[in-house]
This record gives sequence, structure tokens and C-alpha cells, in this order.
Amino acid sequence: MINVTKITDYWLVYLLIAFSGVPFFYKAHIAMMIVFLAFPAVVFFIRQRKIDRFFMYYLSAVLTLQVGQMLKFYELPVQTYLGLHVRLLFAYLTIKAVGRKTVEYYVDVLVFSVLVSLFFYVTSYIGAFESFFENTVAPMFDNPLIKTSNYKNWPSIILYTFNSQGEGLIWLKRNSGPFWEPGAFSGFLLVALLFNIIITGQLNNKKNRILMLGVLTTFSTSGLLVMAGVVIFYLVLNRDLIRRYIVIPIVLVIGVTVFLNVDFLGSKIVRKMSFTDATYNTRFKSAQIDFQDFVKYPLFGMGRSESTRFQGETNARTIHRNNGVTNHLVMYGGIAFLIYFYLMYLTIFRMCLAYDVDKRMAIFALITILLIGFSQIYFIKVFFISLTLMPVLFKKEEISLDT
Repeated sequence: MINVTKITDYWLVYLLIAFSGVPFFYKAHIAMMIVFLAFPAVVFFIRQRKIDRFFMYYLSAVLTLQVGQMLKFYELPVQTYLGLHVRLLFAYLTIKAVGRKTVEYYVDVLVFSVLVSLFFYVTSYIGAFESFFENTVAPMFDNPLIKTSNYKNWPSIILYTFNSQGEGLIWLKRNSGPFWEPGAFSGFLLVALLFNIIITGQLNNKKNRILMLGVLTTFSTSGLLVMAGVVIFYLVLNRDLIRRYIVIPIVLVIGVTVFLNVDFLGSKIVRKMSFTDATYNTRFKSAQIDFQDFVKYPLFGMGRSESTRFQGETNARTIHRNNGVTNHLVMYGGIAFLIYFYLMYLTIFRMCLAYDVDKRMAIFALITILLIGFSQIYFIKVFFISLTLMPVLFKKEEISLDT
């Protein structure tokens, strides 16, 4: 028998992810998200969910920040401000409608994405097959609402994006999954991996193996390094002494060997640690520029509007930023930055309590999310906003009753 409730929940969580990283959805005009907002809103009211006081405080804080930026820069970027509130509503209504199962369904959707992507990834080595999908099938999925930008729109069929470039790889292609590029896919997969470790208390299970295989096929430098860190940290927390004192050294030796001998890992990291780049600002160069901007506007930040964020600069190379952590700091200021990531930590901490796993996992998970955000602009995405709202799903008193 079809479980309509479960199917509905999966679709809600999928849309939360899609509007965070699937080009067909997240690159579209904000009007598209406003239309789709009706879906979680209707489910929210049908299931008679209540609006939390926490969310009202959250909205009030956002409004205060926006008013502060408006008074500081004498500008009211209506569409930019509206866009943030639409994403907030989308995130909140979705997680409230679905409830605690949101994190479990998120893991399932990412596992499904890996399985689908592997089909297209493997067959992309057949030139005729990839060419057929890029030139014949992908144009059927063009979204007329996608806004023009400085970045290329890669061929996409919603479930898979044909963007295998980067990392200096010649013989190996990279797996972008449904997201805008391989590095972005690895970040979403690593969050799913963290969630599933917390949910199951295990590293070695079927879903985690699929997620880690997905990260491997992205050939993302940061993704692979962070995944190795997740494995090592899990083994450190593991009470099995054999795993702790035998497996960890093996993992470290393999990791160092690969780092020194695989070009797209070692040499790329050295290159990205440079503060200069012939094409775009590197992650470290972005961080340097962002800190300089932050010092000028530490309280309310510079906002997300391009006219204030980049103070009138329009050159694509000059305004390019790929460090999501420092970018967030500059846009919203120090206070909002600290609150944002504290709420994210609180979500994961309460998840650890609810699933009865080592609470140290929470701080490590936050560090992991910061690390993946060091190379991608994640934190303005609706899914990552939802992570700051999820404390309402894992309330202290309810966790106590459950346990």
C-alpha cells in the first residue's frame, strides 16, 4: 500500500535540497521558490503544526539586521531581502511539516542521488552517450526562469549535472551528481554522512559506504580530505582498541602517501594556499579580502546585495568569492555569524542527545561543516539555513522524554 505521508515528506526534503544546489531550482528567479513554497505551507497547515516562538525571534533578528544594513548603506534591496525571508520560510515550514525524520530522509535522498549519479558518471566515459545527453536530452530541461550570471550553466537533466571539469585530471572524470559542480556534491554528501553516523552510531554500513563512494567519485580535494578526517575522528571515538590503534595509523599512512603522490590532491592544496591566482581569487585570497572587508563593517556586515557587498565593483574576477565561511562573516557581521553557527551546533548537539551518541560528535560535525564551507558558498542556501532552525525539532524537554 502506498504511504502518501512518507512520499510527501520525501518530496518536501528533496525540494529543500533542490533549492539549495540543483541548478534547475536554485538558479531560478525567486518567484519559482515562492510558488513552490505553497507545497510545504499546505502540508504544514494540514498537519496542524504550530509556529514556534523561536522562529518569531529568529525572524525578528533577521529583520533587525536588515534594517541595520539599510540604515548603514541607505539602500533597500527589496528582492535580496525578500529572497532571504522566502528561504527562511521554506526551510522552516519544510522541517516543521516533516519533523525529526527530516535528517533521515535527507540521508536517503543523498544516497539515491549517488546511485543515480553513478549510472550517468560511469556511462559518461562513453563519449557518444554523454554527448547525446548533453546536446539532446539536457536542453529539454532548460529552465527559462534561470537568471543570467557570471557562471556557466552546465547541461543538466535535474538528476545529474554534466560538469566533470576541474582538479587538473586528464583521464578521470568527476561526478557532480545533481548539484552545480563536484565539490558542491561532496559537501552535501559529507553532511549526509555525518547525519547517518549520528543516526546509526556506525560508520561501516550500507548507506555510509554509498555516500563515501559518492565523495570518492567527485575527486574533490577538500571533500576527500574532510572525509578522511571524519573516518579518523570516528575511529578515535570508537571504543574498539584494535580499530583505534591499528586502523588509524593505516589510514594516516595511506592518506599521506596519496597526498604526496596524487597530483590533484597535494599540488592543488599547495596552489590553493597561495594568495594569488591567474583566473580567480583562491579560497585563501578570498578569506584575506573578506577579513579586510569585515573589519570595515563588523557589526551589521555588508549585506548580500552586490552594490553593498562589493561596493559597486562588477568585474567577475574581482568579486569572485569561493570561501563560504568568510563570505558569510562579511555579509552578516560578527554577531549574526556567531549566532548562525551556534544554532547549527545546537541542532547537531541535540541530535546527538536524541540518538544517544557521543556529544563530542557535535563539535566535530560543526568543524566539518565549516571545513566544507571553506571552499563553497553553502551557508546562504536554504538547506543550511534549515540546520540553524532544527533546534525546534529536537527540543530539550522532548529529548528527555524520549530517553
